[in-house]
Amino acid sequence: MTERTVHVDVTGMSCANCSDTVTSAVEDVEGVTEASVNFATDDASVTYDADDTSLAAVYDAIESAGYTPIAESITVAVTDMSCANCADTIHDRLADVPGVVDADVNFATDEATVRYNPADVDRSALYDAVEEAGYTPVREDDSPGAGAGGDGASAGGGREESAADVARREEIQRQKRLTVFGALLSVPLLGMLAAHLFAPALLPDRIPGLGIQFEWVAFALATPVQFVLGKEFYENSWTALAKNRTANMDVLIALGSSTAYFYSVARLLGFPGAGFYFDTAALILVFITLGNYLEARSKGQAGDALRELLEMEADTATLVADDGTEREVPVDDVAVGDRMKVKPGEQIPTDGVVVDGQSAVDESMVTGESVPVSKEPGDEVVGSTINENGVLVVEATKVGADTAIQQIVQTVKDAQSRQPDIQNVADRISAYFVPAVIANALFWALVWGLAPQFLADLVGGLLPWGLVGGGPVASAGGAGGVGVLEFAVVVFASAVLIACPCALGLATPAATMVGTSIGARNGVRFKGGDILARVKDTDPFV
Repeated sequence: MTERTVHVDVTGMSCANCSDTVTSAVEDVEGVTEASVNFATDDASVTYDADDTSLAAVYDAIESAGYTPIAESITVAVTDMSCANCADTIHDRLADVPGVVDADVNFATDEATVRYNPADVDRSALYDAVEEAGYTPVREDDSPGAGAGGDGASAGGGREESAADVARREEIQRQKRLTVFGALLSVPLLGMLAAHLFAPALLPDRIPGLGIQFEWVAFALATPVQFVLGKEFYENSWTALAKNRTANMDVLIALGSSTAYFYSVARLLGFPGAGFYFDTAALILVFITLGNYLEARSKGQAGDALRELLEMEADTATLVADDGTEREVPVDDVAVGDRMKVKPGEQIPTDGVVVDGQSAVDESMVTGESVPVSKEPGDEVVGSTINENGVLVVEATKVGADTAIQQIVQTVKDAQSRQPDIQNVADRISAYFVPAVIANALFWALVWGLAPQFLADLVGGLLPWGLVGGGPVASAGGAGGVGVLEFAVVVFASAVLIACPCALGLATPAATMVGTSIGARNGVRFKGGDILARVKDTDPFV
């Protein structure tokens, strides 16, 4: 039994009957052992068994009774995630933090959105939970350029760049440097592979002047790639296996590349066999890192699309006092009820209603309609739209996160978190996918090792192109094939590597995120990935 006691602030209670209603509703939740609600302090103290129920169930009970439990939400940017398993691991760690109501971790956007009880937990505890799971949270308060809400545009747009944007940009550059480094070392390996396949006489058996095997050249080129590009895969694999007791895509990558690399090292040191696979180990890591770079760049472009929307907001507003005096203030300082003067050519700072003046307003950024709309006293206007000719005095009705432009941005973010049906299926099987792949690879490596001739005869008759390397033979390097052990290693490495990265688990969320962002930038807003997936069945429309 894991007993927890939480203190929840509740609004909406007006008398003792209200507190009795909330108490009864909470006590009816299975797993709640004690509930005490104080109408005078608007406070509820609830003791419950975390093994039988959750804080979310307590909140649901209070809301079902017609009252509002106080909760706050935070979006935390997270680096180092490589697949849906990583997102599941972070979700579980966040959900275990006392005071967390619910959490949603999106691998595609590298973000965790957490709803929590501010009376029992703070942001620092949430950051710590992410770190304990083996990943790196971007602490907005740790960056001097961090915007308060994490949605600031770049400095070029007049707004501070958020810590999440900085981290995303640095990740793109890091993956680019790794890709270039690995590619420079792998190009000679690729040339050696081509020569081995099509002109083997070009490659000497020994390094001239040294008298050692020429494969030491491949070792010298592949080793930096293996341990520089492979470092993050090894670290992430260790975190997944040792700390979180799970397996992710990094495990497959590390296992497959290491099998090829260390088998080749063993061959150099005298282990019997016929081939070397340094090129395979290096090229796999280069291709995977290139994929990570392209993925990070796509995420960055999606973030740019949201920043472009935010950059449409005005930076300042001209407030008009009751005595007619004017003063310019940052748009964040505008409050509901303030009156703003908007001159021709200026942006309307925030949503409001016209109280004086007549003009035409260009609302194309919201409606897509290129013809300016006439505005006069009593008409509503949308923040960030352009006043075309006359002078308007506008009374602010919505500010901050309630404005239309902010709602559009939030809609896009919500859409990125709403997954297509096929992605939900992928997430459900992701926890079993990697262990199944490893088990399958081990099984077939063992079968080929125990019954090579039987399988060679069976499979060889089905494949018009024959078996890899000529198939297994009883002695290593035998005529027309490779040794049984070496062939089994090739089978194992191939089965592991061909499964990573899983296109369904990695490409689908990235495509959803990029698609919804590009749509928003072009005036088309999708409610989620499931809606985006249906576009292929849509007839042309105007």
